[in-house]
Amino acid sequence: MADEPTVVTTVNNELEATVVCGRLSEAGIQSMQRPSAHQGGTWNPAGARDVCVAERDLDRAREVLQADEGVSEEELTREEELTEHSAEPAEPETKDAGG
Repeated sequence: MADEPTVVTTVNNELEATVVCGRLSEAGIQSMQRPSAHQGGTWNPAGARDVCVAERDLDRAREVLQADEGVSEEELTREEELTEHSAEPAEPETKDAGG
């Protein structure tokens, strides 16, 4: 069946699943999240989550998520540091009062 929910990725927790579902939604792909079957059958709200899409959208969803993986952790850290530094107030310049 073409509309059968198919796991496109498994993430660490509900927050990550919400981010992934949001990214897929931005690309026009409907998705849902559910507790992962990889948890050993127990439900844990802080546990792993499967993100699912319709089988017909699976290839496109993978492409969208792979494109997002192009940013490395180092690049994210560097961008965060640049943002923090630009948010710091500039120190006032001191003028020489002498002569």
